[in-house]
Amino acid sequence: MRDLVPIGRFSRVSRLTIAALRHYDELGLLRPAHVDPDSGYRYYSLAQAGDAERIRLLRSLEMPLDEIRALLDEREAALRRRLLERHRGRLEERLAGSQASLAFLQRLLDEEVGPMDYEIKIRETPPQPMLSVRRHTSLPELGPLMGRTYGELFGYLGRNGIRPAGPPFAIYHDPDFREEDIDVEMGVPLAEPVAGEGELRGGELPAGPAAYTLHGGPYEEIGPAYQALVGWMQVHGHEGAGPPREVYLVGPGQAPDPSGYRTEIVWPIR
Repeated sequence: MRDLVPIGRFSRVSRLTIAALRHYDELGLLRPAHVDPDSGYRYYSLAQAGDAERIRLLRSLEMPLDEIRALLDEREAALRRRLLERHRGRLEERLAGSQASLAFLQRLLDEEVGPMDYEIKIRETPPQPMLSVRRHTSLPELGPLMGRTYGELFGYLGRNGIRPAGPPFAIYHDPDFREEDIDVEMGVPLAEPVAGEGELRGGELPAGPAAYTLHGGPYEEIGPAYQALVGWMQVHGHEGAGPPREVYLVGPGQAPDPSGYRTEIVWPIR
């Protein structure tokens, strides 16, 4: 016991609150070196201060607790590096989102954002073979999920020598806007039907009339395009005959600046 210190003193040494130390004990992340069997009081060894400091620093970087535990338990440097690189990627995604928000705010300050004049048109869409995947996600994870999913779709097409018949698209099946449990189907149009494999399913976009418009700029600013479509349908006596889809004519792969994105919104009508 001579080399042990009570939880209060260890809290001061480690700069972790007593509540945090108790929580980390419950999670098995940083267990006390000794617990008094009568009082239940926790004691820590000063040798644990190194782990406590690593936990404090990683939590300040918002690393999930389960990943911190895996990092502390891992003895292989390569695997520890992989865990840190995974979290770096997560932080980079957040940074990109913050930079996009700052850019939008700057456009507001510069009075560059106003109501875009959306031209609404109608066209008859023929039946269109497609390869698609339908998944559920949250709004923060939607972009990364789409990147991975389109990689899977184009990977299948490449392995099988199939060329897309147009740009990729996403169908939003929810009847309302959601931030969680978003039901989205990501697909690629094809010239001929395919069977697909696993989650990748061959299917067909239905034929029929559709209203459509073109949005230029970041995806975060696409809302007014939907508003214009809905307003146009109300004025002209139409209603939706199915979920809308976004066709990504120009996206991150072709335009480094989001202001260069071009997205067509297609809404089946009756």
